[in-house]
Amino acid sequence: MQPALSRALRSWMPLVALAFVAGCADDSNDVNVSGPDFPTGPGRVYNVESLVFSTVDGVFVSASYGKVASTGSHPAVILVHEVGVAAARQEWLSSRVFEALLESGYNVLALDLRGHGGSGLPADGRAQNVLLVTDLEAMHLEVRAAITWLRTQGSTDNARIGVIGNGIGGNIAYVSMGAFPDDLQAGIALSPGFWDQELQPLVVGGGIVPFAPHSMLYVVGETDQVSLSATQSLSYAGFSSALASITVDPSLQIFTGVSKHGLALLDSPETLRLMLEWLQAHL
Repeated sequence: MQPALSRALRSWMPLVALAFVAGCADDSNDVNVSGPDFPTGPGRVYNVESLVFSTVDGVFVSASYGKVASTGSHPAVILVHEVGVAAARQEWLSSRVFEALLESGYNVLALDLRGHGGSGLPADGRAQNVLLVTDLEAMHLEVRAAITWLRTQGSTDNARIGVIGNGIGGNIAYVSMGAFPDDLQAGIALSPGFWDQELQPLVVGGGIVPFAPHSMLYVVGETDQVSLSATQSLSYAGFSSALASITVDPSLQIFTGVSKHGLALLDSPETLRLMLEWLQAHL
């Protein structure tokens, strides 16, 4: 693996804590379990379905679609995961973002990018476990396919579709906002950043014409970086600043003294609040 890519393509595994309560009984048939008296609430149930659709270059994409409980059409948000993670779209389902979006009135479509989760790679004769940089450059086509699918759903307000990306998924969200400016109204990138061996930025929309990124919120930690040597490093904050400088209507949030990356930024409630406020203002 290229040194500059080791941080961006690291593996990711969710940690789930489970609590069990066991009760013991004597010879009687009665079992008494005591515990804290939590107040009851109304609760909410959301319909989340699994689906498959295809890109214009023939890749079959697996996704999960969560719908707001009320009837009618609602704004929709496409979620793009970090590249290289084993969990793929499950990282969103395990985060607070998926549920928070539903509770805020957004339908949510979480993708498996090509070569991840249940999504394949182009049928070009190679092994299906070989992911190339050219595949990363084409991953905005998954977002295009998601937009096309959402437009067939009566539950979606087609004039109000946004995209959120994590890590390299943030790059893909940026590229998608530039490639499909009339179809996407708002974008969010958490810790975008990706470089080649010559330390040049990748997955930034090179070769796409016309290209008009707009209405993007960039969220990043000030000290989040890839260390190359004792004296040289690559800055995700610098990468976000560069993207923001060529975006129409950008917002850049750099958390001072923070080194957390991607979804780890959600450890601060401020991050989720910023994201929801941005979507509310632009969708």
